[in-house]
Amino acid sequence: MKILPALFASVLLTQLLLSANDSDDLNSVIEEMTSIATKTKLNADYVPGTVTVISGEKLKSLGITNLAEQNAYDTIVGFDSSTLSLRGAGSIYGSQGNKIKWMINDKPFSAEILGLPILGTGQLVIPIPTDAIERIEIIRGPGSAIYGGNAIYGVINIITKKGAGAVFTTLSQMESNKFGKGIGAYGLFEQNDLKVSTIVSLEQSDGWDLSATSQSRSEHGNLPSASGNNLLMADASYKNIDFWAYRMQAKNNYTRVQWDPTNGIPLDNTKPVQSSINTLLGAQGKYDVFSNVLLTAKAGINQYTNRADLIYPSNSGQRIIDYAESTKYAEGSAETTIGSHRLLGGIYASVLSIDRNNRTQSWNTTNSLLSPKDIPNRINKALYIQDEIQLDEKTTATIGTRYDTYNDGRKALSPRIALVHIYDDSNILKAQYSRAFRPPSFSEQYSSNNQSVDQKFESEIADTLELSYIFKTNDSSIKTTVFNTKTSNMITYHDNTYETINLEHPTTVNGLEMELSKNYETVSLGADMAFYKSHRGEVKLTRTGTDYHYDSSEFALSANFLANVFATINSDTSYPTTLWYHYTGKKNRVNNVLTTTTSVVGTNGSIPAQDYVNVTQKIKGVAKNLDLEFGVKNLFGKTLRTLYFPLNSPNSSDIPYMGQTFWVNLLYKL
Repeated sequence: MKILPALFASVLLTQLLLSANDSDDLNSVIEEMTSIATKTKLNADYVPGTVTVISGEKLKSLGITNLAEQNAYDTIVGFDSSTLSLRGAGSIYGSQGNKIKWMINDKPFSAEILGLPILGTGQLVIPIPTDAIERIEIIRGPGSAIYGGNAIYGVINIITKKGAGAVFTTLSQMESNKFGKGIGAYGLFEQNDLKVSTIVSLEQSDGWDLSATSQSRSEHGNLPSASGNNLLMADASYKNIDFWAYRMQAKNNYTRVQWDPTNGIPLDNTKPVQSSINTLLGAQGKYDVFSNVLLTAKAGINQYTNRADLIYPSNSGQRIIDYAESTKYAEGSAETTIGSHRLLGGIYASVLSIDRNNRTQSWNTTNSLLSPKDIPNRINKALYIQDEIQLDEKTTATIGTRYDTYNDGRKALSPRIALVHIYDDSNILKAQYSRAFRPPSFSEQYSSNNQSVDQKFESEIADTLELSYIFKTNDSSIKTTVFNTKTSNMITYHDNTYETINLEHPTTVNGLEMELSKNYETVSLGADMAFYKSHRGEVKLTRTGTDYHYDSSEFALSANFLANVFATINSDTSYPTTLWYHYTGKKNRVNNVLTTTTSVVGTNGSIPAQDYVNVTQKIKGVAKNLDLEFGVKNLFGKTLRTLYFPLNSPNSSDIPYMGQTFWVNLLYKL
């Protein structure tokens, strides 16, 4: 008998009938202060552009216990976790998270091999347990005016807890009697002017039995999905100086490393085959000068390493990858208020270097992951300025721009102008124009799939116009945004050859995003949905006498519709029950016609729409200072599938990545 499912079923049935007086409304209107949109603290509803704030408590109530999970970001409006893309960008076009600015506690981090079309690398995994997360702040849309490159379709900032301590543990049971376990703690030490907060966690999972097919090789088998993560984070402050030291290690198997149906079925095992480590070190000082000027100086170093050992038994092949990169950066900013103007300005400089670039493959003599072996450093310098102008009691204008230069001759100007009008206590109107840019990553610029490693790709530029309306009362809210994004020189991969290309014609995405919430005495309801219409111009490429021409189309692997529905029963008690329904619409693989010199090949079909239901039960105060939470992820046991690359025929096999999980979590507050 499955112990966790039995526990879940029996206690859930009982607790649905219970009530108490302790309030824990997970779907109430969030009145969070955030600085993600302007680097100055404002209420999330009043900042320029489209900003969403999700608490760690809400993520956990929806069944997300760690951000390393495959569906961890599905709760974000318009986010497709299986492709790590925002706002209809799709997988190849979203480059597996490479077109989003990722930050932890306002410290950016990234990797130049995200989205690498050499299989076995390039997945972003952030192994932070939700028990240790205060909130996640999200900008949907361009953020380059403040954050520079890569903030082209969004900015995501993960804020961790730094308060009183707690110890937590999570146990899970997957299908076929496979198990997962995790343990962690966070705490705060204070003495005089010294404060030190730490987070530590360990997690291991056997994964699921995921049946996969390699159509090219006529093979069937089980795709390994084991994972293991560990985390150590330390933040310290002494007077006006802050220090941080983070180390995040994610160990994964093929469901998170882009297994390709053209390869053989990997060995079925419970040992992860890839390890990626993000290390962030740095310090920041804040200084009040004169009467109203705040100076901030920051310096740090980020290192990313990737080690993969991949075996393909059908062709006795093995690929070993040993890669490391580091970014050293410094930033200084000044903030002041003069009359109705709130001014912010800053300078930034960074040096990105490849420290190790090794690949060994048993079937050829290639000895580097990226070509050439020695890649030049990338030096980035930037200057930014912003003015928040209080036009009157109800209207604020934000005007700003950032100018970036690179040592290879690239330049980018990223302006934005935004208006926020608070009509009354219930109605808020927003309008914004913004531009973002992204230079090609090293995996795009120096991929061995490219015809020439000396080819220079243009930076992609996205111009976005968006209009937002917010209506909110004490117990309900409606947030709506419509936008148009036009991207020039989009950097992507050719759907057939997987070479990096700049799209000659501009691409567009039109979208409508909505968030709704309604709170009753004992029930809280919420929903969000996103509608996208994308368009890509025709693509022409000639290789070895063959013309690979694609008609204009929608983006491959980009869903037109994504939605979430939330319901918390007994929300005003110590026994809340939360249900979450997630829906991802169908995605076209190659939604066009491939024309060669000898044939015309039709479309490669589509990935059907997918959905799942999570149910979570919480019991607060099951013992003194102890909370119990448990539930089922993917209630009906569907095998969720995706296809990271829009492969052409005959490879139309959908890759499985997640099954059903029962879990239980204990949180003890110190």
